[in-house]
Amino acid sequence: MNSLKIRSLKSLSFLVLISLFINACSDDNAPDSIFINGNVLTVDINDSVQEAVAVKDGVIVQIGKTKDLLTSANKNTKIIDLMHKTLIPGFVASHEHPTLKAVFSTTIDLSGFTFKSSRPMWENLRKQVKNINKGEWIFAMGLDPVLIPDLVSPTKAFLDEIAPNNPLFIISQTMHSFWANTQAFKTTGITNQTPDPGQGSYYGKDKNGELNGFISESTAAAPFIEELKSPFTVVERYQQTLDELLKSGFTSVASLGFNMPPFLAKYASSNNFSPRIRQFIYLSPEELEHLPDTPNNGDDYYKIMGIKLWHDGSPYTGTMSLVQPYLFNPLTEKMGIKENHKGESRLSDEKFEKTIREFSEKGWQVAVHSQGDQSNIDSLTSFKSQLRDQDKNLRHRLEHCLLIPKESLAEFKALGLTPSFHINHIYYYGDALSSSIIGSERAQKILPVKTAFDYGLHPTLHADSPMFPTDAFSLMKTAITRKTKSGQVLASDQAITVQQALRTMTINGAWQLHMENKIGSIEVGKFADFTLLNENPYEYSVELWSNIKVEQVWLAGKTSL
Repeated sequence: MNSLKIRSLKSLSFLVLISLFINACSDDNAPDSIFINGNVLTVDINDSVQEAVAVKDGVIVQIGKTKDLLTSANKNTKIIDLMHKTLIPGFVASHEHPTLKAVFSTTIDLSGFTFKSSRPMWENLRKQVKNINKGEWIFAMGLDPVLIPDLVSPTKAFLDEIAPNNPLFIISQTMHSFWANTQAFKTTGITNQTPDPGQGSYYGKDKNGELNGFISESTAAAPFIEELKSPFTVVERYQQTLDELLKSGFTSVASLGFNMPPFLAKYASSNNFSPRIRQFIYLSPEELEHLPDTPNNGDDYYKIMGIKLWHDGSPYTGTMSLVQPYLFNPLTEKMGIKENHKGESRLSDEKFEKTIREFSEKGWQVAVHSQGDQSNIDSLTSFKSQLRDQDKNLRHRLEHCLLIPKESLAEFKALGLTPSFHINHIYYYGDALSSSIIGSERAQKILPVKTAFDYGLHPTLHADSPMFPTDAFSLMKTAITRKTKSGQVLASDQAITVQQALRTMTINGAWQLHMENKIGSIEVGKFADFTLLNENPYEYSVELWSNIKVEQVWLAGKTSL
């Protein structure tokens, strides 16, 4: 990311004018810095565009025209010439997994982002295995039969042949499916007799009852990834992950489970130039031990917001819960989905409703992973039965919402619910969803972002990294164009405007995190969390948004460059 330096203005007459303004103002309350000559997309209630912003003590104190703001400067005020580039509020990453991204950053890459066919992918793995000492764990990530169409899911015997002397564990791109070889099962103590965790999480077996190498969902996979999870070995990679988010323009991030221990996450956010962090704790014993006694914890840089739980699973493992079955064809069969399969809930109604009631009564925000239409319908029913009037201010969230019915969204506002959409299901998986997984009729109903706007639900978009790259412009472009990788358009009636797209990545994310009075837009009284772009997205062709670059980032008025 290129540093924007404090440049002298090109015009000598303008330099003289600035000098006169500065000399005229000796007020000790003058701004620390003034950003001038820009396209300032405020994302306020009117989506207004301004020229300049003044900042003092990390907070925005004035917005308006360059000539007006310069009158408040004194000799100590830094004048930052934006050179007619575009300043926007810092992006808010509303649903990511920075700890998981850090954990998996050392794995061998098998992804469809890198490999277009299976042969070079497996060759890459074989080559990497040769450089690893006997007995050491080998972790790889990115296996995906949708992104790599000729891929055949590996058997335990196939993986044994690749790594006969090492425990080998492979993570799918969706992070809901896994594969292991004999050494990995032996090292973790998983045998044919090991009971399945249940609720969609299990160890695959062949017709003879022998482990076949497949593992469904994270509960069953947990013993295999312990080697990757030590917080003290991953903390440096975690900081690197946060640095990457900043370089991509994100000044705040919501971490939805699989979190770095709070004391390390708080250190990373408060003592370094890192995004503001909001954590949601998974409903699991190892994470719940980090849940504070009260939601009134943390500060503007770090806070634990609430809990995260899974109501269903992934569209690409057969674990999302559907009203009508998955399609059955060679692709879904390869994905391990059986004929007439509808998926299932990972939580019983009783358990789910008890959890909603328990944590709502304590004032915690609840975020629910829900992909399929049946899961979303069931989740809404449970919220309706359990929420008291005072709970409706907690802004409970439904995450991903692939097949959420528009009729369900109509009831959200009265309950205080808000959706976050996993929008790049459309770009990366839309073709397969339409042709092979759920069919064209259902695919034309997915991810109803515009309807969520119509009902005033403050919807957000997310990448769910490390599943997809945390690229704000990719997410927004997909929400605007609704195009799959092949160019097919899904649910064109759900396309949103450029202004709405920017809101999903800024002020709406702030609202979902109860921070709309502090971040998410460029308005007086809010933190000076800014992202500078080389192009103005309000005026630049959406089809060319991949050319928009983040040039610099400020957090509370400070920059690392």
